[in-house]
Amino acid sequence: MAAMVPATPPTAEEQAQKDADIRALLTNKANPRGIPTVRFIDDVDTFMKTNELTTEVLIGAFTELHQKYKMMEQQLVRQKASLKNKIPDIENTLDLVTILKEKQDEEEEMTVNYPLCDTVHARANVNTNGTVCLWLGANVMVEYSYDEALDMLEKNLTSSRAKLQETSEDQDHLKDQSITLEVVMARVFNHNVKTRRLEKEAAEAAAKAKSIES
Repeated sequence: MAAMVPATPPTAEEQAQKDADIRALLTNKANPRGIPTVRFIDDVDTFMKTNELTTEVLIGAFTELHQKYKMMEQQLVRQKASLKNKIPDIENTLDLVTILKEKQDEEEEMTVNYPLCDTVHARANVNTNGTVCLWLGANVMVEYSYDEALDMLEKNLTSSRAKLQETSEDQDHLKDQSITLEVVMARVFNHNVKTRRLEKEAAEAAAKAKSIES
């Protein structure tokens, strides 16, 4: 009798390719920002047999995808909150530079109240000399002419508003995909329960038939 040769386990590269192939089966084309769309599995039994998948492998792949969606969702929540804080700051700065330019055209000084702390303000006269320093973050402040500052701020405001819109669209897309994913996972679980029940009933029927024959 020939000796049984144990199957060779897949290499890391082969396993990674197999996992990638399974993920490709579970998703359709992505949205414009690369968030994958979940494939709705109408016939779970046919899908699993056609692609030679077990329930454990399929549920594992769906669980991994679900976790990735949750991570994306958390990232988008933080990104949206940051943009909602950033846009009013850009709008206020844009308004202020616009006023400075108007005062320069009128050859007037500008009197402002500025905060020393949360509850204390001081008054100062601002010389509208045609330049303004803008805080760019990361301890960086750059001097611009009024026209340069207005141009940059308007571009930043347009870009931030567009990014906020994209973020909201991505959140809606993720919500839809999470719902679809949960529905498909439930269908796979139900299919597994049904299959096990049928297998148990078949085994019991076979055992009963065998006992009658004996």
